[in-house]
Amino acid sequence: MKALVGGVLILAMLAAGTAFAYVVDDSDWCWRMRAVARERALEARERTREAREMAREQITAAKREAARARYEVRREASQARMDFAREQRDILREQMRTRREILRDVQRELRRDWVH
Repeated sequence: MKALVGGVLILAMLAAGTAFAYVVDDSDWCWRMRAVARERALEARERTREAREMAREQITAAKREAARARYEVRREASQARMDFAREQRDILREQMRTRREILRDVQRELRRDWVH
């Protein structure tokens, strides 16, 4: 009987040790899985942050390009106005020069007619 009780006791101790080892091992597995999940979440956050930064940079570049295009349009419009004004001045100068020449020619003709 003592041997039977001793055998059962040893068997119970072995079963308890195995169960405890399984629980400890299972706990270690949970810790490893949590660490892996934490690492994956950290990597996902990092990728998301990088994607946000890239999107922000693209938006900034697009805004900069739009501002550059608006500036270029304004510059071209200003240049066109200046060219138009220059052409108008040139036309007016040419008209005034032509009027002075005509006036001189008429005055010469009148003087010549008076002298002769």
